[in-house]
Amino acid sequence: MQSRLIVITDLDGTLLDQETYSYEASLPAVQRLNSLKIPLILCSSKTYSEIALLWRELGLRDPFIVENGGAIYFTPGYFPFPLQGIRSKGSFEVLEIGTSVSVLRQVLTATARQCRVSVRTFGAMSLGEVSALTGLTRDQAALALQREYDEPFLVERGDREKLFRALIGKGFAIPRGDRFFHLIGNHGKGKTVKTLLDLYRRSQPAIFSVGLGNSANDLSLFNQVDRPILIKKAEGSYDAEVLREMPDIERTREIGPAGWREAIERVLPNAST
Repeated sequence: MQSRLIVITDLDGTLLDQETYSYEASLPAVQRLNSLKIPLILCSSKTYSEIALLWRELGLRDPFIVENGGAIYFTPGYFPFPLQGIRSKGSFEVLEIGTSVSVLRQVLTATARQCRVSVRTFGAMSLGEVSALTGLTRDQAALALQREYDEPFLVERGDREKLFRALIGKGFAIPRGDRFFHLIGNHGKGKTVKTLLDLYRRSQPAIFSVGLGNSANDLSLFNQVDRPILIKKAEGSYDAEVLREMPDIERTREIGPAGWREAIERVLPNAST
């Protein structure tokens, strides 16, 4: 039986340039995946509003995962069997896995106060602050602020590790992205990727998954796929935490989206759909 190839990818610093958020260098490989009808699953800390816009720009058809595994979005009828617990949002159906951002913000604020740690939470930032910290335009920053399952934050003063221990003790997780720490429920990219791959296996048991990312926030994704590939960072290095955990992980020679294109071209010669 032939295995169906499925590609799952992080965005910033991977498919997208870390600073400009451009996909110019990766676009030819995206188009090749589209032409071969190989599912390309976007999996990022970005919000639904951000990813849905990119999904349409890239001409994608397959599910995407938002806010560090908070939910899976897919088009109605994408899976040829009924699903329980889904809701509709716009032209998509949604399988929610994460914790509400209102709960996350309450827990983060209260726990930081208890630990005497000063934090700057994403939800409390202005459009101008988000734009300055991320390099996003004001319009893009407005989309980034439309969070549902993930609260980015910065630690300004105090014992960061004490805060993290307290949050983890309450059942939350704190993945670290390229610019922020993120408070999420006890799920993460890996749990949601596993859920999505299990859905694919219900209709086609033989699948082969490739996962692409550039940071420690992608470790749980890497652990759920058959072929993880680490993308070189903008400064020319590889994420040290990923290398500690997975010293033999496959790596790209090129940086960011050029490395992403390199990885896809490396994968595709032997791909079957």
